[in-house]
Amino acid sequence: MEFDKPVKIKQTLRFRENGEFRVLVMSDIQESANYNEKSLRSVESAVEAAEPDLVIWCGDNCFGPNINSKEDLEKFVSIFSQPMEKRGIPWAHVFGNHDHDACKKIGLSELDHQSLYESFPHCISGHTSDSGINVTNFVLPILRHDDDTAAFCVWGLDSGNEVNDYSHLVEGGDLFNQAKLENNTLKGGWFGILRFEQLMWYWNTSVALEKRYGKKVPGLLCMHIPPHEFLMAVDNPESTNLTGYKEEQLAPSIFNTGLFWEILQRQDIKAICCGHSHKNDYSAEYCGIKLCYDACVGYSAYGEDSTRGARLFVINENEPEKFSTGMLHGKDYLSK
Repeated sequence: MEFDKPVKIKQTLRFRENGEFRVLVMSDIQESANYNEKSLRSVESAVEAAEPDLVIWCGDNCFGPNINSKEDLEKFVSIFSQPMEKRGIPWAHVFGNHDHDACKKIGLSELDHQSLYESFPHCISGHTSDSGINVTNFVLPILRHDDDTAAFCVWGLDSGNEVNDYSHLVEGGDLFNQAKLENNTLKGGWFGILRFEQLMWYWNTSVALEKRYGKKVPGLLCMHIPPHEFLMAVDNPESTNLTGYKEEQLAPSIFNTGLFWEILQRQDIKAICCGHSHKNDYSAEYCGIKLCYDACVGYSAYGEDSTRGARLFVINENEPEKFSTGMLHGKDYLSK
């Protein structure tokens, strides 16, 4: 699998004239063509409240078990992308485990699934490979308002589906049960992992951006399933200044892919935002990197209404490392 395919950017992103750029991240819509109207109102109202310059769908966009055909999937994306499309707001996405479930259920390739999204006029997602696994990886440079220098980047990485998708790598063909030792203090689960090729793609692209702009460009990384270091924040809430709600057991992969250490070495990504655990909306700081959950924006999936919503990042082009972030909760914006 090759991850050296150039990622084409459909639309140039720029900071506003006042130096601000607003990124709204929402996870776990978890709907289909037969959807809960409150989920659609949640997405619509979050976009209206945040007034974003960019929206990121951070995985489990659809609910795979309820997707019955490609037409069903197309209808879902068409309906739920309207809050951005009708406003002309650029948006991008990564896949979560349930998006991969949809591909398995209806026999659709990841690349065809990705092409469906990219066909929408204001979807500016990119993909790194034409060969078919973990394809939703992209980087979106955000240029200063008055020149073509990138002041910030928004990254996306596809965290895959299940560890057992790679069971061909071990004798006996059951990677999860072989890897799940009886004493597992990391509490890892059966969910997917980043491939090494994705880690190489991030590293090489980060280096290329530094060469192009003559500096490391700070950024935000969005992915569905959190890396192991999110567990460190939970176990050390005071030293990581954890704020918000940690109401649910985290469910990362049973394997630690080394992404966080790679990010520390590159020193460009300053925040990681994830979904997957619907009740969690906390943020914390670990080794200088902000670790953020954005809970669950949909209302059909399990969760707590007190934490459902989306997370807003506000970046200033003159001090991009000092971005602000906070949750927009449905209990607040749906009542207005």
